[in-house]
Amino acid sequence: LAPLTIAAATAGSLTVALPRSSSTKLGRVRVYLSTSCDTAPPRAQCSDSQETAQVFGVDVPDGGLRPGGTVAIDASTLGYPRHSIASLPAGTYCVQAELFPYRRYLRGDGADLLLPVSCVSDAGGDGAYGSPPGTLYSDVVSAVLGQDGGWLGPVALELTHEVAAVRSPGCSGKGNDTDYIKTVSIHSTLLERFWGTRMKLEACVLLPFGFHERPSARYPLLIAHGHYSATFNPGGRFDDTPPSANLSGYDRVDQQYAYWLYSNWTSKDGPFRGARALVVTLNHPTPFFDDSYAVDSANVGPYGSAILKELLPLVEKRYRGIGAGWARGLLGGSTGGWEAFAMQVLYPDAFNFAVAACPDPVGFASYTTINLYSDRNAYFYDSAFKRTPRPGYRDHYSGTATVPGTSTPAYGSPYGQTTATVEEMNRREVVLGPRSRSCGQWDVWEAVFGPRGADGYPARLFCKDPSGDCEYGAVNKSVASQWVERFDMTRRLKQQWRHGLGEKLSGKLHVYVGGADSFFLTNAVMDLQDWASDPALDPPFGGEIVIGAHEGRGFEHCWNGYLPDGEAAPNAVTRELYVMTYLPRMAERWAASAPAGASMEWRSY
Repeated sequence: LAPLTIAAATAGSLTVALPRSSSTKLGRVRVYLSTSCDTAPPRAQCSDSQETAQVFGVDVPDGGLRPGGTVAIDASTLGYPRHSIASLPAGTYCVQAELFPYRRYLRGDGADLLLPVSCVSDAGGDGAYGSPPGTLYSDVVSAVLGQDGGWLGPVALELTHEVAAVRSPGCSGKGNDTDYIKTVSIHSTLLERFWGTRMKLEACVLLPFGFHERPSARYPLLIAHGHYSATFNPGGRFDDTPPSANLSGYDRVDQQYAYWLYSNWTSKDGPFRGARALVVTLNHPTPFFDDSYAVDSANVGPYGSAILKELLPLVEKRYRGIGAGWARGLLGGSTGGWEAFAMQVLYPDAFNFAVAACPDPVGFASYTTINLYSDRNAYFYDSAFKRTPRPGYRDHYSGTATVPGTSTPAYGSPYGQTTATVEEMNRREVVLGPRSRSCGQWDVWEAVFGPRGADGYPARLFCKDPSGDCEYGAVNKSVASQWVERFDMTRRLKQQWRHGLGEKLSGKLHVYVGGADSFFLTNAVMDLQDWASDPALDPPFGGEIVIGAHEGRGFEHCWNGYLPDGEAAPNAVTRELYVMTYLPRMAERWAASAPAGASMEWRSY
């Protein structure tokens, strides 16, 4: 720990200062408190889990924090998990501050917004990132909080460190493209017109075996949706390096399957014979999140159009894609699962097979544990006399679980224990960044699914200010109705299935979710299943909806189906096998759907 410095501050105060050698900064100051600094600095300990650090947040003054300027954290500053510093128990804390940087966006729709410079670091991936470059942070200091909620002496933190830019490892993970993995990057005209600044779209492309030896062959295309990842990772990495002896735990599992995909992909035999295709992952981070959700929305912009009209045609032209809807597929899990489902529904002619694993809510009668059609409050169950918090997260994520001390993948323990409530999860995001600026999950749902608010920021779906003039957690029914109208996919299917949409989608939608999904994503899939399983549905649904369990125990997040032989496997295994499991199935449908005279050399080897 760095020595505690005493600055010109009131006794008992906590202040954060910008060094005089710095320049004026826009952003959000966050102060983290932890009872332990042994494993990670406090600013790396904030989460929805029981092990979270305490955090408080405050925006810098209008016009920015000037060199030598300070901001203060006091009893009126909203915090998470405790609402106020006055409610913290007395004791010694490790304390650290950071300034999360914003910039001004003068959007094409007239909105003038201060939003994060970035929600990702270039070296990040799969939803896990270091702080974006330009983030400022202080040393960690030790400070004592008294019984009355006041500090025993002033606590002065100075933002003397800055997160430096990092070099991306590139789509191949090796810095440069390889024979198999290529990078396609564009600056999108559509997105730049909306955002008023340069906006980049990127595709990581895995070329099929035999691509260079068969210059006349044209190939189907599979989009593997998911979180931002600097390297190609469609749900199982692609690596020509066998796992080394010193790898252990899930790292070893991950490397084994990365090498397995490489070995099978580059073989003339095996699961990909007759299923040669381009496999593409996309990077489209926004100022709200690491991913745009791949649709056109009022707050995030025309990402669906940009991907379909600007990026994909270039990929297919450069790498000999067939370029027709019958020869395209989609897959993804969680955020990527929603994207795969939504793109197939919203653009039914552009794709011919969609695998949606553990998708974000595909219907808003079950927006996790909230019914946007009928529930009055998002934080507490509706009741005349009770005030029961709605659960938001249960048990744990089991996608990287192994038997302790081994590299053997393990099943989770879906006891159904609440880890975090909807209120806690949303308050954490409000503290990290109000006005949907936390780069968090609930905030990006508001940005993507909701309308623009009067102030230009995403309109709040429910009241998130515990000290405001609205009922805490109350659902804004006007905003909810706009969510439902535009992005309730189950509602869209119900309304349009018998009026032409069913003919375009029958047999194309394949949905998988664990029976005990950690984020209650099971609920919306069950609602979808109730409709899709109606024997009177005309045309029939024709796809597959599977709610997964192993020995009677529902799978946690993010289950993506049983193995091709029908056997169950831990999430730590199946998450590595998206391409192996589903590309051969897509190839069967592509071949059956191909029009007369279509290019079919991809099917011949």
